[in-house]
Parts: sequence; structure tokens; C-alpha cells
Amino acid sequence: MEFVIGGAAACCAGIFTNPLEVVKTRLQLQGELQSRGVYTVHYKNAFHAFYVIAKADGILALQNGLVPALWYQLFMNGVRLGTFDYIQKSGFIHSGGEVSFPRSIIAGAAAGCIGALIGSPFYMVKTQIQAQSSSNIAVGFQHKHQGMSKAFRSVLKHHGPLALWRGASAAMARVTCGSSAQLATFSKTKDFIDNFHVSVSISFSVGGSCALELNYL
Repeated sequence: MEFVIGGAAACCAGIFTNPLEVVKTRLQLQGELQSRGVYTVHYKNAFHAFYVIAKADGILALQNGLVPALWYQLFMNGVRLGTFDYIQKSGFIHSGGEVSFPRSIIAGAAAGCIGALIGSPFYMVKTQIQAQSSSNIAVGFQHKHQGMSKAFRSVLKHHGPLALWRGASAAMARVTCGSSAQLATFSKTKDFIDNFHVSVSISFSVGGSCALELNYL
């Protein structure tokens, strides 16, 4: 259930963040392997990139790669959060009846590493599709994929199964670091809130005055 809930939540967020991923990809590829001053600068900054992409390819082009992006979020975050929940329920992150921050870091790192490994093929295809554009604003190598399924078939046909995990080591390192910090902080904060109880008592006097008393347990 944690897999489904975590993946679904990440997919909802991905719909809104995917245009930013498209712009980020274009800016990163602009001028790739070329000396400064010898290539055309299509995108001056992020805001300009939004305008140029929408003008040249249509506003829907800002959602290029959305399908593999959502599959990536479903598998990466679903597996990551589901794995962490399983480790948490196994009692590994608890020590002496409280959440251990070091153990939470280890659990979060492991969960993130597994999630990134499984989701990496979708991320690679997503990036290749996001880079595709009309020739007048194209940057980087243009793969000409016609959708996610055809992109997978093309990669498998021309480069083999292992090519789907290109860049996986870097992706795993990134998600491992982020997940360890995020999930460890979340679990420790949640444990603190769960153990932080407040009792409230209200008393009224004959004259109509009111007194509020808070007791921290």
C-alpha cells in the first residue's frame, strides 16, 4: 500500500514539475561539447526557455516526456517509500524505544538507492524525450523517439538491455543522499511529534473571565 500511495503522490507532483524538468534539460544540453561562443544560445535563462519552447513547439511541448516521468516517479518513489516503510515496520530504525537517527539515515539511503536503480530506465528515456524539439531550437543529440514504448524498443535494439541503465550510478548516488536526509528527518520529526503531548484545560470564573492552561507531557 505504501508503494501505491507514495508513487501516486509523486506522480501528482510530477505533473506540475515536469515542465521545469524540460527547461532544465534543455539548459543543461545547450552548448554541449562545444566551445563558448561557437554555438547559438536558444535559451537565455529558465523564463526565456519557457517562452521559446512554447512559441516554437507549442505549449504542450513543455510536458514532453511526461509519461516516462510519471512512471519514474511511480517506481522510484513508490519503491523508495515502500522499502523504507517495510524497514521501519521491521523495527530496524528503533533503538531503546525511540527512532535512531543514524539507523534512519541508513534505511533512507538503502531505500533511495533501490528506488533509483529500478526507476533509472524511465529517467533516461524521459530525459531523451524532453530534449527533443524542432530543429530551430534543438540542443544536444536528438533521438527522435515516438513515445515511451518505442523509445525503450529503440534503445534495446541498438544498444542492448544494459543501456537502459546508463547514468544509473550517478542517479543512485543522488537519490541515496537525498533520501537518507529526507526520510531520516521525517521519521525523527514524526517520532518527536508523536511523543509530544499537550493537555489543555480551560476554566471560567464567576465574573466571566477565562483562563487557559497548557500542560506539556
